[in-house]
Amino acid sequence: MTIYIVTGTPGVGKTTVLNGAIKGTDIKIVTFGDIMFDIAREEGLVKVKDEIRSKIGLEKYGKIQEKALERIVAMKGDIVVDTHASMKKPEGYYPGLPEHILKRLNPKVIVAIEANPSEIATRRKEDPTRHRADFGGVEETIEYQNINRAFIIAYAAMVGCPVKIIVNEQGKMDKAAKELREVFK
Repeated sequence: MTIYIVTGTPGVGKTTVLNGAIKGTDIKIVTFGDIMFDIAREEGLVKVKDEIRSKIGLEKYGKIQEKALERIVAMKGDIVVDTHASMKKPEGYYPGLPEHILKRLNPKVIVAIEANPSEIATRRKEDPTRHRADFGGVEETIEYQNINRAFIIAYAAMVGCPVKIIVNEQGKMDKAAKELREVFK
């Protein structure tokens, strides 16, 4: 089993790029947040995915991450873990992949999908399926992308893997997907 980690600020188009990148491969996408949501919902803690950021305290959040990890490491085949390098919560930025979880995943590479901060802010506002009002505008997006870069560099140092940054320019998702597909070879 090979595990790849792909991160990105909410609204960057990470999942869209990922879906384009795995076409024609046997690689499976596993969304860490979806598994965490399933667990939190099963435990009666949340009703919608975006409540994970605001309604679950750090201690419980960490326990849910560990349960999600167990589900992921039990899977077979090559896997892309679609996740966030950090989670913006009311008390600050929380590591999306604490050291003990990251080491168990032992990724081959960590990829950050990035985009122009004003494009990200617009995508968030135009996405009716998600509640992302707490992410703010362009300045907050710049801060978030910078913090995410710092996290993924630290993650890569912990497990000794490379970091790849791919820019998802507006209207050029195919280019970003092709670049990501090359990482999976």
